[in-house]
Amino acid sequence: MIEIKKQNLFLLKKKKKIILFYSKYNNSCKIIKNTILKIEKKIKILFFSINIDKNLLYCIKNNIKQTPTIIFDLKKKTIITGIKNINEILSFLLFKR
Repeated sequence: MIEIKKQNLFLLKKKKKIILFYSKYNNSCKIIKNTILKIEKKIKILFFSINIDKNLLYCIKNNIKQTPTIIFDLKKKTIITGIKNINEILSFLLFKR
């Protein structure tokens, strides 16, 4: 998982991407972050992560209203929120590619 900071937000422009928006103090975010790390190892796909506390303007621009939120910007942009288990995310990834 690649941590995106203010100075490297430009890396996300015009690319297919999967972004996790998280908050450092939210336990749900810690759970889903661990789940995503397992998925990365299992299917060799790369996720980006953005801390909402440090990138508030970018989160407002992308209409992020709660954490954890995952944006799948592959063929079309899809947003899911809340805790999802490995099977839910994998099935979503495999069908939306």
